[in-house]
Order: sequence, then structure tokens, then C-alpha cells
Amino acid sequence: MNLILNVNKNFDELIDRSRKDVWRYANLLEGQKNKPFIAALQLDFTTIEKVGDWQIKREDQSATGSHKFRALTFQLNNLLEQKISRAVLSSSGNAAITASMVLPKESPLKLFVFLSKKTDLGKLAALKISKNFVPILSDRPLRMAKYTVKRFGLRDLRPSQDPLAAVGFRSLGFEIFEQDSNIKNIFSFATSFASIRGVQQAFESLVKLGALKTAPEIFAVTSGGQLTGDISPAVRHPDRLSIDKISESVDKSTRVDNIRQVDITDEEVLAAQKKFTDLDTSAEGFASLAAAEKIQPEGESLVILTGRNWPEKTVHLERFEKADNFAEVDKIIARHGT
Repeated sequence: MNLILNVNKNFDELIDRSRKDVWRYANLLEGQKNKPFIAALQLDFTTIEKVGDWQIKREDQSATGSHKFRALTFQLNNLLEQKISRAVLSSSGNAAITASMVLPKESPLKLFVFLSKKTDLGKLAALKISKNFVPILSDRPLRMAKYTVKRFGLRDLRPSQDPLAAVGFRSLGFEIFEQDSNIKNIFSFATSFASIRGVQQAFESLVKLGALKTAPEIFAVTSGGQLTGDISPAVRHPDRLSIDKISESVDKSTRVDNIRQVDITDEEVLAAQKKFTDLDTSAEGFASLAAAEKIQPEGESLVILTGRNWPEKTVHLERFEKADNFAEVDKIIARHGT
């Protein structure tokens, strides 16, 4: 893979060129002071390749199947550094898969992970269940997770609650820059605002270092008129951007600083799937391609494929805990102890 060497003296002095994982950028990720407790599973950069009119970043081909490894490697490492023994995560699938793979099996940290009972079977089958990774199926996973955090005082790893998530995602921006410094536009599905904000922060840092004159414009791709998961305070702020304005028309994109939100319909996703038949990626990935096709911005554009299309497999559901009410959560926590 061709990397740009000596792109900027200040940048070069801050990175560890002996590594090609998230710790390559440890000096640029605030809060990372000591040697990593977690060895990153992703030992080389995910590729950038040309598909049609677009450059695409294959985060779906990462060791964990999504870009979530960037945030969770950093978040979990921080918990281990602080000797925190228990934490909570609610996930639609990809974050849970990542955490199950990244968290060391003999770690002193026990992670309680709440998932919807409607989660794709392929994602459930991909989970690496261990004694310190406790998956819990629920009809109300987010509510049960919030209760667990409040009732037992556990650390919440949701991106909206843990600012280190966005810090970890900065590695994606730095990696994109090293592989192609000419990118003018970036499209990425916004499962939460943390990933978008992290990439934005990385490029803001590069501008401050003098490695770039201007940061790329970032297109946050959504479905249904608002960011899925956690909504950014910048998006909620009435003077900047309101959900009502976002929802007015799928034919318009809206702007927050150098971030534009683009809402994509199911029909547009299907059109992208028919056009890019050689790609095996998630619906979110095709939504990002659909957004690039829709906007057609000037300058070189990059589409990030954020998640894998996990094939359905047999799942042994007896290995999962179940909790649809607070009393059931209490029993699970008590049973697993510390």
C-alpha cells in the first residue's frame, strides 16, 4: 500500500510509523498516556480502492467487520488503564461484535452488552462470547442499559456518553490522510455523531499542523431524517440546525460547519445496490454510496463503507442472557458479580 511519506514534519514527528493500527496515532489521541493495554486486532490499514466514480474506504473489511474498532479499542483501553472492572454497552450489532473481539479474554474488565432481540442473526453469530463479555438480549436494550448504568454506577460506553469514542475515531481521519491527501469530500453513514465528529477533529488537527490547507467536507449519511443513535448537540441547537429542517426534504442536504447531512431513502439504497453489484457490504455502506451518487460534489470524493454484511448463521441463543425488565437485569448483574 502506498503511503505518503514526510507529508508534514510536525505530523511525522507525532506518529509511530512502525505501526499500522490505531496506536500509530497515540500521540495525537488525547488521554492516551501509557503503553496500550489492548493490542489492536487491526494490524494494517483498511484499503482505499476505486469503485465507479468514487474512492472507497473498506472499513467493512477490518478484522472486526466495522469502523467501530477505532473507538472501542481506545475506550476499552482507557477503562483498563483506570482499572475499572465493569462497564455497559448497548449496540445494534457492530459495536458489540467489535467489543467481543477487542476485549482481552482474560481481562479484569467485565462488559455487559445489551442487544435487541431483533438483531440480525449474522451479527449475533459473529459475537465472541467469553466469561467477561456478557451479551443480553432485550426488547428494550437501550432502556435496560441506561438502568444498569444508573443503578449500579457502571461506565457507559455509548458514544453520546463517552467522549473518548470520538477521540478514537480520529484515527480514521489520520489514516485517510496518509493514504490520500487529496480527498475533498467524505461520505460516511452516521450510526452516531461520534464517528463523524472524530473524523472532522482529525482533519481540523491536520489543518492546525499545516499538513492541509483546508479540511474535506464531510457528508453524514442518514436514513429517516435524523442521525440514528445519538444526535449531536450541534444538530439539536436551533441556531445551527434543527431536526425539522433536516426532515423537510430528502432532496436537500443540510450543513453544520463543514458537515452536511444527507438523508437517503430505501429506494436510493436499492438503486446503489443494483449499480454496485460487485460490492458485498452493509446497507449502510450502500446508503453512503447512494449519497455520493446523489450529491455528486466537486473534487475527489471518498465513501467509507462502515460495516460488513454479516451472513446469517445458526445462533445458540442459550448462550445469551435475557432481560426485559429491571428485576431481570438485577439478577444478571448479581449472577455475574464483579
